[in-house]
Amino acid sequence: MVVGKRQAAFSLIENLFGIFLVGMAAAIMAATLPLAHSSRARADLLNKATGIAEKQLELIKNAGYQNATPSKLYDLGLLDTPAPAGNGMYPFTNVDNGAYDAPSQVLPNGKGFVGITSVSADLTEVTVLVTWNDRGKIRSVTASTFLANL
Repeated sequence: MVVGKRQAAFSLIENLFGIFLVGMAAAIMAATLPLAHSSRARADLLNKATGIAEKQLELIKNAGYQNATPSKLYDLGLLDTPAPAGNGMYPFTNVDNGAYDAPSQVLPNGKGFVGITSVSADLTEVTVLVTWNDRGKIRSVTASTFLANL
């Protein structure tokens, strides 16, 4: 009888331990995917709201100091109405002429407001507020700039 060399191989316990480690890694990864998805969705909404606020602010800046009144911004199609809402700001929730995004169309329960405050004789502060509903909580983004009569 010929006795050969013993060949090296993995034992059953080593194989089971390897399968256990792979299973644990898969379970951890599967558990973190929903959290990653919700964080990405929340960041996407914040990004959209920031973009809307910046666009609206730039449009008002491009209109100029002379047009930074509610009636003129309404005539330019940048406000829903020249009358202030309950918060004293002017809504632009449904303003969308194809080139700009309306908060109500892009964000869940999205609303947009513009505040116009005279700081001095030749200086006006314009504030844009965008709000939306994210899982039962109201989130908001605010952007502000000054317009000068130069």
